[in-house]
Amino acid sequence: MAALVLIGIASVPQFRTVSNLANVLDQSATLAILALGQAFVIAGGMIDLSVGQLVGLITVVACMLFQAFPDMSLLVVAGCLALAAMIGLINGELINRLRMSPLILTFGMLSVLQGLIFMFTDRSIGQVAPSIAFLANGRLLGIPVSLFLVALVAFAAWYGLQRSIFGWHLLAMGNSADSARKAGLNLYGLIRIAYLVSGLCAGLAALLVAGRLGTGFPNAGNGLELDAIVAVVLGGTPLKGGRVSVVGILGAVLFLGVLNNLLNLLQVPAFTQIVVKGLIVIAAILADRPGRLAQPA
Repeated sequence: MAALVLIGIASVPQFRTVSNLANVLDQSATLAILALGQAFVIAGGMIDLSVGQLVGLITVVACMLFQAFPDMSLLVVAGCLALAAMIGLINGELINRLRMSPLILTFGMLSVLQGLIFMFTDRSIGQVAPSIAFLANGRLLGIPVSLFLVALVAFAAWYGLQRSIFGWHLLAMGNSADSARKAGLNLYGLIRIAYLVSGLCAGLAALLVAGRLGTGFPNAGNGLELDAIVAVVLGGTPLKGGRVSVVGILGAVLFLGVLNNLLNLLQVPAFTQIVVKGLIVIAAILADRPGRLAQPA
């Protein structure tokens, strides 16, 4: 991380400006909240590929409702967060009832949500409430307001994953679902709550995205699921679950924020940036499995 910052300072003059560094923190807030929600799922040995499109759906719905009911912003926020949490809960319930792989089911939900978005609109629609714009872009004592929200979510995630009985049970399920079941743990309940939290965090992230964009852009969540998974894995949480580090995830989010900023300032093509992120995921997975690479037959 320090090396990346030094490279940016030395090679890109625009990188070291105060406004640019503040922009990095602002942009990282969305990914931080989304990754912390994804951490609940991955810690339990699962995955949620639907969060990116869920961000897009909530962004569109929220801006439509903010424009239609400008005096009911608080109720719109509550409704959008409830909708996001409900979709997360549906993911968990379907995994429980259909006994399907989380990878397959959430990939299917990704397609469903994408279809719903374009049923609403194929272009930017609505406008964001001033209070949400302030949450996403405002400053309090010189500090981005969104960072206060990240701090609250991070504390809740740290306590929920690393200091609560629920978190210990979820990590036990990630280590070995069979052993956790034999120990009498309610795996169905753990799955429901993990996906509910993932959906709720996607809803919060969507409100920040809406605040930054100012309108409901249907493609606002494209690719965010990959970014969230990269941040969680890079932060020290293996894809098979069993352990998690909230501090590590926040550090990974900041690393990715600086990396994205540098790549954008250097005008690296978007598709090349996707390749770089994919390589980072592969490197992080290999680093978590020293000496365990498959030998050729």
